[in-house]
Amino acid sequence: MIKFKGKVVVITGGASGIGRGLAFGFAKRGIKLVLADIDKENLDKVAKELKEEFGTEVMTQITDVSDPEQVEHLAEVSYERFGSVNILCNNAGVGGGGPLRFLTQENWDWTLGVNLFGVIYGIKSFLNRMFESKVPCHIVNISSTSGFLSGANTQPYPASKFAVVAISESLALECFNTNVSVSVVCPGNVNTNIAENARILSQTKPGIWQPSPTPEMIKKSELLRENAEKILALGMDPEKIAEIVIKAIKKKILHVLTHPEYLPLIKSRFELIYDNTLKLHKGIEEKGKNGLKIFKNDTPAFSLTYPADLIELNPNPFIFPDIKPVLVASRIPGFDLLIIAFPSSKPQKEEVVQNTAKILRNSATKVKIISNEPITLSDGTPAYESVIEYISAGIYKSKSILLSVFKDGYRINSIILANASYYNENLRDILHTIKFN
Repeated sequence: MIKFKGKVVVITGGASGIGRGLAFGFAKRGIKLVLADIDKENLDKVAKELKEEFGTEVMTQITDVSDPEQVEHLAEVSYERFGSVNILCNNAGVGGGGPLRFLTQENWDWTLGVNLFGVIYGIKSFLNRMFESKVPCHIVNISSTSGFLSGANTQPYPASKFAVVAISESLALECFNTNVSVSVVCPGNVNTNIAENARILSQTKPGIWQPSPTPEMIKKSELLRENAEKILALGMDPEKIAEIVIKAIKKKILHVLTHPEYLPLIKSRFELIYDNTLKLHKGIEEKGKNGLKIFKNDTPAFSLTYPADLIELNPNPFIFPDIKPVLVASRIPGFDLLIIAFPSSKPQKEEVVQNTAKILRNSATKVKIISNEPITLSDGTPAYESVIEYISAGIYKSKSILLSVFKDGYRINSIILANASYYNENLRDILHTIKFN
């Protein structure tokens, strides 16, 4: 875990809004700051406030995050000044949008350039440096509840925010079990000037679509602008957002939804996707009813029957560097079936589930042994059956069933790794088909 005092944080979009809130939140904890923004006046103002209130060591850097060379320069000067960067907050963003049929290429280039490529360039310029430092580091990417929920007349903003969520999840997988952890922050309404800034900035960008300057359209636009300003004015304070983000960094939480009141809406979206998918297909429960396969092993001699729609794969050398499974069969998405057989001089008993949990920690977090009980197979062979819960790759809730048998000088571990949505008590029936010749 990162101990904040004395560490270095880089914040893009640090002159106002959430970026400013993050700066104050970190400054309270004795952190050195690099603030980047295109707004020099407010950037200098924030730096002055931080120095006067907290005595914070602050470096400012004018940076357009849509320019990869400027972001790379930001990384260079940050490391030159402080020697390291422990936390990167890819926060810079712009709002605005409109009906898809009216948007110009310039609309897309501007919004995606800042909101999406600003994040990409930040990761590209800082990630390898963080890996090389070998000290605990954290990358915070600011998305939005619009990263889960789109709406009419709002593109390209939600497109950029959906992409930031996807990139952050991929980055979390890549950084798993390294010195770098990841959070993607998805705020709801926040009391910032993002709407007003977007309106002003868009007028300086040639080619950006603007509502037709007719009296009727101007009136409609003014009404919508007033609504947006009212909603944002009642939004969460940026410094409260900062406290939530800092808590997420401490706990290494990937998805950071700052406004839980949006959860029912997000849940209803996925429920509709689920329901509509089942209307087009027979349903998830039909998977695995395409027949059975029999796996036979020679040394030691045993067999096991499993669903025919599982595909046999090569074992992952990163997860199993020392022990090669005799069978790896997988369904994507769904569950994996593993059988590991190795010579053993003693039954090991309870130690087996502990060893399995240790292996799982190579690719999972919050590994918890739920049960570990002795059983007897149908042919009278004694075994241990265990259930383990964990978060696979730090993203998916999962459960595993382990059947461990000691037979003829071999330890045979049969394991089903299942996403929580696929897990059910019937999965143990597959493992219980193991037979010894």
